[in-house]
Amino acid sequence: MDIRNIQKTGDMFYLYLPTRWCKKFNISGQSKVGVQINADGSLIIHPQASKQKPIHLKLSTKESNMEIVQKLIIAAYLSPADSFKIELEKEIDFTKILDQKNLISLELVEIDGNHISCESTINVSDPFSLLLTMIKKVKNLLRVLEKGTHKELIERYEEEIDRSRLLIEKSVVASLINSSQTSYKATELHFISMLAKHLETVVDHLTSLKPTKNFALKISAVFNVLLQLLEDKTAKLNYHECLPFLRVVNKLPNISVKDVDSYDRRRIIRGLNNISEIMIDWAIIKETEVQQSQ
Repeated sequence: MDIRNIQKTGDMFYLYLPTRWCKKFNISGQSKVGVQINADGSLIIHPQASKQKPIHLKLSTKESNMEIVQKLIIAAYLSPADSFKIELEKEIDFTKILDQKNLISLELVEIDGNHISCESTINVSDPFSLLLTMIKKVKNLLRVLEKGTHKELIERYEEEIDRSRLLIEKSVVASLINSSQTSYKATELHFISMLAKHLETVVDHLTSLKPTKNFALKISAVFNVLLQLLEDKTAKLNYHECLPFLRVVNKLPNISVKDVDSYDRRRIIRGLNNISEIMIDWAIIKETEVQQSQ
């Protein structure tokens, strides 16, 4: 390996490229090179700068099952494609497919006869910020549940939270495919994705509950600690800071299943326990990285 000194002028850092490499690829003072940052922090310099071509995904299927078609649409949406078109063999009842829960949150998806298309998809580069937004929306939903039934408002929050989860998944997939466009490590993207999925599951059961102020307050207390933990950049997800969150979750009551309502409550508490496990797992991974660097 060739070791080179880093030069600094003002706030700029730079190093000289090897002369032999520049001659081999005809690099001159007017040339442009491609720079790629890998997930492990290494830097790759390509002799030719090239812009990524837009991806226009074209799919076709003879499938007519609505649930399977829905999954195909979601997969196409979560892909890094700039647009997609799906051609079905037969025309479908678009009212049935749009009634699917996950599809309500997709913007710009058009269905025309036997063609499904999305000409432009949102590109979100910061899944962690989306995760914080998602948690804040859950807190707002809990405030609504504390005050009683507001069906339209509850449904609106549920749709916004579902959409946040989809955007997080899309952002995570794009970041894993093109690591040069994100500052997050693969492990961080994994934990962000896992948290978003379990948050959505908790919300699914929250919105099915008969609203009770006491239970909503207990769950709100958990989300207050979770949000504070993730927003506190000084803590940097230290495992010592995670333990109080685990204690709050551990104090939630054990629910015996007697009916549909108690089943939902039990699933909510189980989901929060899963979230607490993800948080401590993430914190310990970060601790191993800290000790490794010492």
